[in-house]
Amino acid sequence: MKKYLLVALFIAAIVSTSHAQDSSLDYKIGIRVGPSLSLSRTASDGSNTAIERSGSSLKFLLGAFVDIPFKDNYYFQGGINFASKRTGIALEDIGVGRGPEAQIYDHEFLQIPLLLKLYTNEVLLDTKVFINFGLVPEIRLNTDNNGQANPFIQEFQDLDVAGNFGGGLEKGIGVNTKVYTSLNFYLGFIDQVKTQSQAFEEFQVKSNLFSLEFGIKF
Repeated sequence: MKKYLLVALFIAAIVSTSHAQDSSLDYKIGIRVGPSLSLSRTASDGSNTAIERSGSSLKFLLGAFVDIPFKDNYYFQGGINFASKRTGIALEDIGVGRGPEAQIYDHEFLQIPLLLKLYTNEVLLDTKVFINFGLVPEIRLNTDNNGQANPFIQEFQDLDVAGNFGGGLEKGIGVNTKVYTSLNFYLGFIDQVKTQSQAFEEFQVKSNLFSLEFGIKF
């Protein structure tokens, strides 16, 4: 994990240097961290295989970002996140009367948020409400199948793309410093199953992630 944090800090340092070189543009850089809730969406193409989500898991998200204004109260946000996720599924082979079996996989992803961020005017002193939405390409860094001898999913896709929607509150605590808290939903678009066990009919698994994020920017 340390190397991913270093990557995030390195990008933040580059953005900070750019900000210093061009003070006429009100860039803001920052970091964010928070807990997340990871769960799966499932479906099956066949009539003999039943698949369901098997629980959810508390994970975490850590990242660095830059907010770039292009109009009053309108910002573009780019950045990089390290996010942990979980795939939990239960499969049942109805055709042979094989009862449901559950398996869990833990993942590490590198996210690249590309978001539009919209602010209201001040609702309280130095406090604004914002919403954000956009696309988040994701690169899978690692997967742990928890030592399962016969995994249902033998290989996961290396890439995913998620839609993002969220919002929160931002408060100024100094001339150039702001803190915020937000709730975000990441909806995965791509089936993460690349190679599956041939003991079951084809099935699909996509990811959902809810995150409660706390951040500071300057």
